Amino acid sequence: MVLALFRSTLTKCVVVGSLLVSCGTTQEKTVVPSNPKLAALQVPEGFHAEHLFGPSENGEGSWVSMTFDDKGRLIASDQYGALYRMNIPAIGDALTKVVATPLRVPSTEKRKDTTSNRINMGYAHGLLYAFNSLYVVVNHHGDKDFPTTSGLYRLQDTDGDDEFDKITLLKELEGSGEHGPHSIVLSPDKKSLYLIAGNFTAIPSMNRYRVQPEAQLDNLLPMIRDPRGHDNNVAWHGGWIAHLDSTGTDWELYASGFRNPFDLAFNDAGDMFTYDSDMEWDMGTPWYRPTRICHVTSGADFGWRPGTGKWHPGFADSRPAILNIGQGSPTNLVYGANARFPEKYRRALFAFDWSFGIIYAIHLEPDGSGYRATGEEFISGSPLPLTDGVIGPDGALYFLTGGRRLESDLYRVYYKDGNLPIEPLQPAEPNEANKIRRQLEAHHANPGAEAIEQAWPYLNHEDDGIRFAAVKTLEQAPLSAWKTRLLNEADNITRVSAMVALSKKAKQVSSSEWQSLLEKTDYQSLGVKHQLALVRALEVWLSRT
Repeated sequence: MVLALFRSTLTKCVVVGSLLVSCGTTQEKTVVPSNPKLAALQVPEGFHAEHLFGPSENGEGSWVSMTFDDKGRLIASDQYGALYRMNIPAIGDALTKVVATPLRVPSTEKRKDTTSNRINMGYAHGLLYAFNSLYVVVNHHGDKDFPTTSGLYRLQDTDGDDEFDKITLLKELEGSGEHGPHSIVLSPDKKSLYLIAGNFTAIPSMNRYRVQPEAQLDNLLPMIRDPRGHDNNVAWHGGWIAHLDSTGTDWELYASGFRNPFDLAFNDAGDMFTYDSDMEWDMGTPWYRPTRICHVTSGADFGWRPGTGKWHPGFADSRPAILNIGQGSPTNLVYGANARFPEKYRRALFAFDWSFGIIYAIHLEPDGSGYRATGEEFISGSPLPLTDGVIGPDGALYFLTGGRRLESDLYRVYYKDGNLPIEPLQPAEPNEANKIRRQLEAHHANPGAEAIEQAWPYLNHEDDGIRFAAVKTLEQAPLSAWKTRLLNEADNITRVSAMVALSKKAKQVSSSEWQSLLEKTDYQSLGVKHQLALVRALEVWLSRT
């Protein structure tokens, strides 16, 4: 069921030229602005919007990604072209105009790190300035005009002249286009990075895996592939998220099973979220999944599969969305902690929908080891093809429109005069269930005997997230380390949960062992949730054997 989103009180903005003068509620009399782009923009009461720059008006393409560097300058990328760098005038500065300068970097031809042949770097779906470097997620198949192919690149200024003179390919990625590699994000502790990619991106070789890259259908119902051929030649693992160090030498697959999420964000408690897309052609079918906000936990497979093979969100080996939004095209997700906004919005996720021109404010409420979520329309416009957004050094929300060669614009949204005094947001203290889940997840990469011992008592925990984390620990551990314990397990729910993990190792388990486990299990005494988990374990075991 798609949850209803409640609307905030939206306002019409009074502008002169491209500068905002005042905002009032829709019931008040407003002056027709001279800038039609701002006239169509609706923002909550007390917020103000500015139109800062129009890349398309200057022949500089259609921008889809951006980041601020360590000098407070904005760096942005044309979807099908170069990178640009610009100084942004202060809030209230009506005289300084934004000028975008193409960013020049060394050539990447023949995979040389440095060269005197300087060309533009671009085609970036993701940009991040961190560790004195500009990280660029190139999304491109490579051609004679722009030979650089999809991958994660690191740009560095080694001689201090404010020009990038070294470019290093950290990892080549197989996949391009709107379902290819997307964003790069700094971890909450600012010591590492996360990269997110869509379902047309192959999972590259990594050092560790919290979820296995060789995803299987795990569905007994015959799969019908998309009759229009959209995703008929892609792997079953779907979109994925990887964790990596700043040098790009240590990679870990963190989660998978998405359709096409463009971005991820962390809340103040350090939990990860993404905004996944729907398959609009599936509307009206039992396997349709709306655009949705997902709380991404360690080792999660969110069950995207091609065609009709998508998993039900209630499967015991998957994780459900925390908020179903509906139709749309997700492009960005940013957390408001650093914004000079009222605290309600500083603790909100801002989810960008390209299709309908809406920025949703997603409000999170802890719920056991996870979250409940509600949403409101924070900003909207028609047309407003939203592509990327970021909280700037001044605490304002900056966002881009464009994509698919559409007319592109850069906007800034701030609260009142933009100088709202704010204290550093005090991180929310994780509740006890959240802490238990994280303790279990810490062992997902290479669980040993100690991790199994820690996880076993939580296999019958009432919290779904804790139980999933415990099951994942077994799934990641060698079967020889816990199979005997399972065969001798007396508790019904514990046995069923462990059987979910066992089903992923189906070929290592005999039919007689499965029969023994089933004969010991009192199906009628299980609640519906655990009955369904048992059915799911059997389905996976049968489908894999």
